[in-house]
Amino acid sequence: MKQRNFPEWSAEQAEYVEPTQVVRSFGYDVFANPVSDEAMQYNNDTFGCVLKVEGEIAQNKNAYENEDAASSDIKTMAEKFGAARAGITLVDQKYVYKGHDVPHRYAILMAVPMDYDEIKFGATERHVKEVLKIYAEAGHTAANLAEYIRDKGYPARAHSLRFEQLMMLPHAIAAGLGELGRHGSLINRELGCSFRLACVTTDLPLKMDSAIDEGIDDVCVTCNVCTDHCPGDAISGEKQTVRDETRWLVDTELCAPYWGSYYSCGICLEVCPFNAKALDGKYKKSFVERIKQIDIAERKADLKSGLQQTWQFVEKPEEKEAGWRNRVKGKGDTAILVGGVPMDGLPDEVYNMRELMGMEKIS
Repeated sequence: MKQRNFPEWSAEQAEYVEPTQVVRSFGYDVFANPVSDEAMQYNNDTFGCVLKVEGEIAQNKNAYENEDAASSDIKTMAEKFGAARAGITLVDQKYVYKGHDVPHRYAILMAVPMDYDEIKFGATERHVKEVLKIYAEAGHTAANLAEYIRDKGYPARAHSLRFEQLMMLPHAIAAGLGELGRHGSLINRELGCSFRLACVTTDLPLKMDSAIDEGIDDVCVTCNVCTDHCPGDAISGEKQTVRDETRWLVDTELCAPYWGSYYSCGICLEVCPFNAKALDGKYKKSFVERIKQIDIAERKADLKSGLQQTWQFVEKPEEKEAGWRNRVKGKGDTAILVGGVPMDGLPDEVYNMRELMGMEKIS
């Protein structure tokens, strides 16, 4: 696969681009597809988490006996708030988005599990509803843990889908939550790839975890399932170098038509064999049955026939100045959404936070 340079991500310091805006910048719009009220409520709930990313810090520190004790308690609380796994690493400024200040020393990464029996229906609303549900849960998990730490007298900031000032994947890898899969998502031996990430950064002294090597990358080298099933042929058969890191790479431009036309797609996660082993094989039978039902060629042809026309639902930008991807607008009914944010109806704090992330509210 020819390597495509996505300058916002491949530069020396990555720039934040809201996921739905990435797709819009290629001429497709996931918001052109109507979703149920339940799915929209999950989407809206992710914005509510933004209100709790910061908060008042208790004046008196409630110190732990040592870093081990602190880490043990924080991981226990992370799981209490909804995480299946938690890991700790240092904040790496290399992976803090350009223009953002994350002053904290430690990053607590959390994996919040998805139900495979819901995400196995890739490229459908059923899949994206589960994704939005878990993103909302992940946001609340991070917000609650950050509040817990602040109540102990230490600064803490929550990062989730609607407010992430750092790249979570490389931090999650460093924190031992898994290895990067060929499909560009994290894989954990116990959870498969059916989970979403959230993060809390803090100055609470913690014991760090280490990156793991459980042979997942070796499996991805020889496993071609996600590559074979990807309708856009966007998943590379070999690693490429981006920002001095050699890694698996998904071709964003080839992924965009399907991601935008089919509820953020997710077929690569649906077919990943690691899901069959997740949670002690809880989903093995379900996974095998689902894979047997899929005729790859037929599915690809069906999905290709239903793709949006480029710029059909998106206004094509005439100028591509700095930050332009975050300002691409939808047409018609989708014009009321700016990167998933309604133009009005949400608290001012949400819009203020989004402006900080480079998402401008259009009056």
